[in-house]
Amino acid sequence: MKKLVFYPERCTGCAICTIACVTKHADSNILDFKTSRIRIRVDKPKILQVANVCVQCEEAYCVSACPVGALSRDEALGFIKVDKELCISCGSCVEACPYKGIILSHVDVKPIICDLCYGDPQCVKWCPFNALEYMDVNEKTVSLAKAAREKMINLIKEIK
Repeated sequence: MKKLVFYPERCTGCAICTIACVTKHADSNILDFKTSRIRIRVDKPKILQVANVCVQCEEAYCVSACPVGALSRDEALGFIKVDKELCISCGSCVEACPYKGIILSHVDVKPIICDLCYGDPQCVKWCPFNALEYMDVNEKTVSLAKAAREKMINLIKEIK
């Protein structure tokens, strides 16, 4: 299994990752940036960039927070799946995510969560600064991913 890792020190805030995501997930020829699974937040006074995206954390707080069991982990790739038929649009998953990796769709009020482009994440492929990496899980990458997640949480707190 692989993990998505974000390196904030490499990110310039160019948002090419967002464009790649929206293009991949577009339902039509119209690109709707509100449906991006990755969002770049920039704190201009401090020049901090944070990529808000699901980091496929082991804890999966969103899954346990869902009162109807509409979220589950994909066994093969590890991303969080949403059963839109079961989902009651309560937003508990959004509130439970410490990484701000989930948003509710402005169209159907269902969670939008990174699906890793089913094993070929376009955000990683198109980032010109290698700020995102899709890595095989092993002891080293788990430690890197954990450190990156902690750094991201701290940056999110700084930006608030």
